[in-house]
Amino acid sequence: MANYKGHVAGSIFFGVVYLVIISLVFAVDLLPRGEHFFSGYAFPVTLLGITVLFGLFPDIDTNSHAQKLYYSVFVVTDVWLIATARYQESALLGLIGALPVLSKHRGWTHFRWSILLVPLPLLVLPALNNQSTPLLGLPYYGAAVFGYVSHLYFDGILFKKLFG
Repeated sequence: MANYKGHVAGSIFFGVVYLVIISLVFAVDLLPRGEHFFSGYAFPVTLLGITVLFGLFPDIDTNSHAQKLYYSVFVVTDVWLIATARYQESALLGLIGALPVLSKHRGWTHFRWSILLVPLPLLVLPALNNQSTPLLGLPYYGAAVFGYVSHLYFDGILFKKLFG
């Protein structure tokens, strides 16, 4: 079981892996236009912030270092989302961020199905609000899933750890 530092380091690692994967996926679309994934820093920084938040998310139901760090990163990420006019993502992040206080520690936040269901509003609600681009929330959802996977992986819940 990892402590909060392990979860932060693990979620950053998983976040970087996710950014590499998504940059390769987007490279197919952006290269013909002479752009690249990191031409604007707001998007990858937002995705990395979401990955770290969801890497800490399952442990924020207790008064701990992880909770303090989570809400510190949460505020910075939320301010970043607001500053870059991503109001819908900011509101969704706020809703999801409040959920763990409604349960006991190691309750539903540590279930395997939570990996896919907890971040689901990041995918579903933007699709409902913007039918012209139904996968608008997919990159944010993917970042949240990668962060959540990192947490359950380093807690030894998801599957046996490859390292450590």
